[in-house]
Amino acid sequence: MQPFDALTMSAILTEAKPILLNRRVEKIQQIGRDEVVLSLRSKAGTCHLMVSAQASFGRICLVMNPPQPRSQNPPPFCQLLRKHLGSATLTGLEQLPGERVVDLIFACVDELGNRSTKVLTAEIMGRHSNLILWEQGEAQKILAASHNVTQEMSRQREVALGLRYVRPPKQEKTAIFSVSESDFKQLFQNIPAALSASKDGESLEAPEAPRKDEPAAGKVREGNNDNKGFDHWLMFNFGGLGRHLAEEIVEAARLPKVITPDVITDENADALWQKVNALQKNSEYKPSMKNDLTRFSVLSWWKDLSAEESAEWKAFPSVNDLVDAYFRGVQQRTEMQQLKDRIRSELKTEQEKLEGRLNSANKLLETATDHDRYKQYGDMIFAHVGEINPGQERLECSDLYSDNGKSVSIELNPNLTASQNAQHYYRLFAKSRVRSKTALVSKEDALKKLEDVNSCSRDLERADTMQDLQLLKEKVLDRGKKSEPAHKPPPVQSHQPKEKSGHQRLMSTRSSDGFTIIVGRNKQENDLLVTKLTQAHDIWMHAQGLEGAHVVVKLPNRKDPPQTTLKEAAQLAARFSRTGLGGKIKVAYTYGKYVHKVGKDKPGLVRYENEKTLEVDTAAPMPPSLRRLFS
Repeated sequence: MQPFDALTMSAILTEAKPILLNRRVEKIQQIGRDEVVLSLRSKAGTCHLMVSAQASFGRICLVMNPPQPRSQNPPPFCQLLRKHLGSATLTGLEQLPGERVVDLIFACVDELGNRSTKVLTAEIMGRHSNLILWEQGEAQKILAASHNVTQEMSRQREVALGLRYVRPPKQEKTAIFSVSESDFKQLFQNIPAALSASKDGESLEAPEAPRKDEPAAGKVREGNNDNKGFDHWLMFNFGGLGRHLAEEIVEAARLPKVITPDVITDENADALWQKVNALQKNSEYKPSMKNDLTRFSVLSWWKDLSAEESAEWKAFPSVNDLVDAYFRGVQQRTEMQQLKDRIRSELKTEQEKLEGRLNSANKLLETATDHDRYKQYGDMIFAHVGEINPGQERLECSDLYSDNGKSVSIELNPNLTASQNAQHYYRLFAKSRVRSKTALVSKEDALKKLEDVNSCSRDLERADTMQDLQLLKEKVLDRGKKSEPAHKPPPVQSHQPKEKSGHQRLMSTRSSDGFTIIVGRNKQENDLLVTKLTQAHDIWMHAQGLEGAHVVVKLPNRKDPPQTTLKEAAQLAARFSRTGLGGKIKVAYTYGKYVHKVGKDKPGLVRYENEKTLEVDTAAPMPPSLRRLFS
């Protein structure tokens, strides 16, 4: 997957500015924790702008059909956006030079007619991405953020309501979009010295601060270029470009793959600078992406290399269409892979369980093959009942069921009479016969189900559409769900007063370490769990940014539980969330004293602070203590 870079953001804004500016905000919807869709209207109609600060799928682009929110109740961040930006006018779209940071500037008027300028800043920087709403002015106060950043999470910058908005730290590199030709070529000619220093083992860190009369290229770090290509050199020395763009520039300039002293020529410097200069002056974009979704390009220099490579690319009329199609395709492929992994994990668990049943049945059948012999022993004891003395431990007699009349030795219990010993063998015969029949039925059933599991596994490997996976999901994951009857009888009316729901209705279990874990499965149970059952020293959990269950780990001794218990409780919070269908989910947890209910008429809605996060993989097998909750 190719991440969203500064060049793509610049191309998006170039196309979107004439369409979006001076439009009024009509609707604001939050799709995920760090994803919002702004619907902007004018006389020409309504258009939708998606702003996503997700770690993997962060982007900003126009969309034709925006995705619908997962919940009907807007999250707190969405409510704050609607409060501050409702009916505001978008007056500016400004990108920080060479950075993946864009300001959406709004002209706002409150209920009293006071005018103000508020900015929604999208910082699309991988795992440090965030959406921050702040007010322009001397204070530059933060009004809302898609997620807060505490001092424990970042030492460089804290993001929280009421604090002053501070820009992210800038890179210590010259932006590729603003470097001059002289500085670029001077840095290019310094590569042999860097190669020599690398071979001598010298440090290649940035030199001391240059004097005022020195060129700006002196501020750029040389870097270790030994056995590296020009794409690594570009990435190490210049900001504003990622690996994919650097590779595209080098390939378009047709430079060698590896840097050696003999390729540091003026011709190669001119070829590379021509592409960098074209990148700086480019105003016409040719968006395209590879059919296998491995990369996309707004310049299409890859596509122009050869006719063979050109056939692997799909062109788009605009960069916005490209970005929307690419990330939508990658996201759908990721969801398909997560669903595949979940189905595969379930099939593997079922296969292991069936193979265990099959092995147990085979062992029982092996030990129960001679159950007829127990009946023969009982018959022979009754045939020699008069010859058995009290306390005798063994009976030596001729075998009545043998053709040659050989002798047999039968073990006796000296504490039992002869008749009781015979009855003992008859009971062993009856039990062994029942075990054999049961084991045989269990073996046949296990073999049949094992064949179904293997058939589903083959279908899973051949499935290449979401529809195929949904059919397998219904067959594998939803097979235990019973459908409602077509004609459900009306409930019997009772004149007795209904009992109030109590904590005995809440689902609970014990972790592998013996700690009690309580789960609230709806808003009423969540409300009861938070207001009545959670103590200040207990640990409270919830899937981050998703609707779902509140999970509480009871700590009677006020000591932090082991990591195993935390992971098991986090598994419950993730699996009982709205989108806990497989894959990795982040779970927030904190002490009960930091969890507070929001409003008396909003059961289950809370706010919390001082939280930590724990990432769990819901596709991994569950411990036996938790597995029974989903059976």
